[in-house]
Amino acid sequence: MNVRFTKIAALLAVAGIFFLYPAPGGLSVTAWHLFGVFIALILGLILQPYPEPTLLTVITTLAGMFVLPVQEILVGYTDTMLWLTLIAMMIGIGLKKSGLTKRIGLMLISKFGKTTLRIGYILSFIDLVLATSTPASPARTGGLVYPLAEGVIDVGSSSKEGKARTGAYFTLLAFMASMLSGSLFMTGMGPNLINVKLAQDVLGISVSWPLWTLAALPGFIGFLLTPYVVYKLCPPDSTSMLEVRARAGSELFAMGRLGSSELTAAGIFLTILLLWSTSTVTKIDSTLVAFIGISLMLITGVLEWDDLAENKEMWSFLIWFGAILGFSAALTKLGFFNWFAGIIKLLLPTAGLGAYSILLVIAVLAIVPHYFFVSFTGYVVAFSPLAFSFVAATDVPRYPAFFILAYLMVVSCTMTHYGNALGPLLMEKGYNDKKRWWSTGTVITLLHVALYLTVGVVYWKLLGLWY
Repeated sequence: MNVRFTKIAALLAVAGIFFLYPAPGGLSVTAWHLFGVFIALILGLILQPYPEPTLLTVITTLAGMFVLPVQEILVGYTDTMLWLTLIAMMIGIGLKKSGLTKRIGLMLISKFGKTTLRIGYILSFIDLVLATSTPASPARTGGLVYPLAEGVIDVGSSSKEGKARTGAYFTLLAFMASMLSGSLFMTGMGPNLINVKLAQDVLGISVSWPLWTLAALPGFIGFLLTPYVVYKLCPPDSTSMLEVRARAGSELFAMGRLGSSELTAAGIFLTILLLWSTSTVTKIDSTLVAFIGISLMLITGVLEWDDLAENKEMWSFLIWFGAILGFSAALTKLGFFNWFAGIIKLLLPTAGLGAYSILLVIAVLAIVPHYFFVSFTGYVVAFSPLAFSFVAATDVPRYPAFFILAYLMVVSCTMTHYGNALGPLLMEKGYNDKKRWWSTGTVITLLHVALYLTVGVVYWKLLGLWY
């Protein structure tokens, strides 16, 4: 309890500094005070005196009492990006309930899982598919993919030592693949939408769901290399998985033929992906597509409302994400980011640096600070405004700069076991030590930095996005 009070006192002290000292030139008093509250929010996400929804609720209340009308912060809850992510989570719940995800996992393993490496690719591919509509990695990987991996671990080795080595491989790969797949889709991670919003507000560019994925080709290359890289850095006990393959086949046979709920869920899922991937042609808003999908699931009985009402993680997401979007919108309206861009330009002069050199600096900004954060959300909230303000103060092409920031901020979750909420969950399995986890994550991160700064630069020029 004393530790919690110490953390709370630190937050109040940080916010209080901005109320005691006058606003700098060019910035309004309201913007200065709100920035102080925002800094306290960032510190709170690092120290975590309370769960994120509780923290955001309290800080929103304080901001409404002492800084500006609360409705100017609550505007975040009307943002379409919030609802896009929330409903994508609902769709993921429907796919799991229907049994479709379990059947797909068993089918892939029984048909193609001859070796450990091949099963590693299969599990990674399942995570990749689910990342299109399941933005919470603990739910996607921890709840759907890793249980399949545990089945492989349980029967993959006969000895205790062999099981430990096989478990280390699949557990480490599950985390790496989850973070990478989360970087490849706009809805792959909830905080990705924060970066999209900042790109629009600070850089003046618009990034759609299809554009995010289309531009991520270097990341897809890295994703394909990752199971093999982890296989070499953390080799499993055995290369053969014939026993696992036979077990998956038996479970698949026991499930019987496709049920009506699975068929319906599959049809809805494919419809959603088709509409999302063709939105630039059809002009159908991505959030509307999500609403169409969840409406179809509710109407057809794939989902019941009680299934959604009982999901605490989803509603907690609504609280903290809406509040964060509200703070960002309020700071933008008050002209804070424009002022901040000028400060960054003075502190980090880029005169004489070419576009490629600046992109390299942006890559460093995207990954190095992640070591200090135990929350991916906190990391994005803390550093995205700074990084985007830096970009805004330069002449670097906006789209390449955004892609490097957005993709590498997710990829850098792999560098530690605490950089995302999924990490502690998998670390508790006891298969990996910190040295193996951190060293493997560093290799994966550096691989993606190299891919985005080489293949990415050329690819984005070919796409006409070098502006």
